[in-house]
Amino acid sequence: MKTIKRYFATAGIAAMFLSGSLYAETDVSHNWNAEGEAAALAVFKATYESLGGTWKESAFPSTEDSQASAKTRFLGGDPPMVVQGVLGGSTADFANAGMSADLSAYAAAGNWDELYPAGLAASGKHNGTWVSVPVFVDTVNWLFTNKSVLDAAGINEPNSWRDFIFSLQALKQHGVIPLAIGGEDWQETVAFDHILLAAGGADFYERVMSGDLDAIGSGTMVDAFTKFSFIREFTDEGKAGRSWNDTNNLVVSGKAAYIFMGPWATGGYGEMEEGKDWSCRLTPWSEAVAALADGFHFLKSDNAGDQEAQRLFAAALTDPDTQIEAAAAKGTLPAVKGADPAKFSGCATKAVSRMNSGKTVTHWNARSSGLKSALKDTVTAFWNGDMSAAEGRDALLAAVKSN
Repeated sequence: MKTIKRYFATAGIAAMFLSGSLYAETDVSHNWNAEGEAAALAVFKATYESLGGTWKESAFPSTEDSQASAKTRFLGGDPPMVVQGVLGGSTADFANAGMSADLSAYAAAGNWDELYPAGLAASGKHNGTWVSVPVFVDTVNWLFTNKSVLDAAGINEPNSWRDFIFSLQALKQHGVIPLAIGGEDWQETVAFDHILLAAGGADFYERVMSGDLDAIGSGTMVDAFTKFSFIREFTDEGKAGRSWNDTNNLVVSGKAAYIFMGPWATGGYGEMEEGKDWSCRLTPWSEAVAALADGFHFLKSDNAGDQEAQRLFAAALTDPDTQIEAAAAKGTLPAVKGADPAKFSGCATKAVSRMNSGKTVTHWNARSSGLKSALKDTVTAFWNGDMSAAEGRDALLAAVKSN
């Protein structure tokens, strides 16, 4: 809270907020519905309300739904004040359409350029202007494992792609679902992340996500689609249309052995003991960390009350103590500098270690909307269709070119 008080003192607006001279209500559009995500949002809400703000939120099942609603509301003259989501390509769409607020004054008052590492500061800007507030760094390429299921089948946790394939075959013979994948395009594409890393490694992954046509059109990409096609036989028939949390519950309940998922999955394991009953490991066959910045994008409003609410909420979001507490609740990493790794445990600690020793690549969800759409559309069409690996490669190349 000391940080926040200094922020208001510097900005010269503390008295205005705390005296209630303006009605500060922030409508937060978000898709943080999982247990850990909701706990993190509650931390930001508590700090915002402690400063005199009035909380209002609109929850959606996906980022796409939240952002689509925000755009519709903006065009209708009643935008939410902020939209939670991955910062980068999708939030740039708001800025390019003239929908983003200019947070320069708040950033200068709060010294945001010193608060964040350079790369994360860039994720909050569009053409050099602050338009978003990064709050978390998510590492997305996790393999979650029910260790009891592996133990029952006499299988060790895999440390290579070959070991992983061997374990899938053995688990299928044992009568359990080897790999749980749900029926949404983003779930299928999260799984594809691990396949790309198996086929070509971190450098290849980065080239593909940067839209490198030579990488996308290469034989390595054919190998990736071949591997992706092969693991399909180790999934269950009930995957069509299944949500990620229902899919994760298959692993939690011991009906399935593995799931490729982001750090938000950790909340589902409840009282189970990490390391004994289950494990979370970044892609075991790669040293890469597929990372992205998550945060809040601020939408433009000419209403003075809306602007003050945004200023108040920005102060709450950029308070280091609040951000660190929220990150711990979500099971991820704070975006601000200076977080003590000792304050984290489990999966988050593993992420810190890997980021310090491995290679960080930018996840597709932080890329341009065109690249992201091309990748998800092609991956889900391949996964649910009958394309050959070469046809999958060609379809992705054509989709990226057209976007």
